[in-house]
Amino acid sequence: MKKAIALTSILVLTLLKSFGQTSDFEEGLKSFDAKDYKKAITLLKPYADKGNCTAQFVMGYTYQYGLAVEKNDALALHWLAKSAEQKQPAAMGPLAALLFSNALKDRKVIVQAYLWAMLAAEYSVVQKHTSTRYVIKGHLKEDEIQAGDQLLEKYKLNWKNKENCN
Repeated sequence: MKKAIALTSILVLTLLKSFGQTSDFEEGLKSFDAKDYKKAITLLKPYADKGNCTAQFVMGYTYQYGLAVEKNDALALHWLAKSAEQKQPAAMGPLAALLFSNALKDRKVIVQAYLWAMLAAEYSVVQKHTSTRYVIKGHLKEDEIQAGDQLLEKYKLNWKNKENCN
């Protein structure tokens, strides 16, 4: 009987903790939407650290634009890439733009910028109606376009049966 009570207590505490975490996550998203970026970062960073793609997007976005944190392209790239790799459409477009701006200094990342712009257009209704992929493609050499298209096909194949991360 004592084991049953102990197990029930553990289950109840686990459920209460889970509900608290969910409300922190939801509160973090509400804070982000309300442009209370400092609160959003505080609440969502633990989720980003644990691999939540939406929290990772928020972290990347705030670092990309310096919202309640110092603008930091390296941290923005880190978080946006982690999120985008999990098929988070919201992260793909900003990642492509950031990579493209870096490609002006370091040509090696331009194919990655093209890849993420193409994936953003593939998986995001909003990004489908932007010209980012065409602008980036206009700066590519033919061999870079081919390399980007090959990467694009690999991603699409790997993601064929995977839901978008939300």
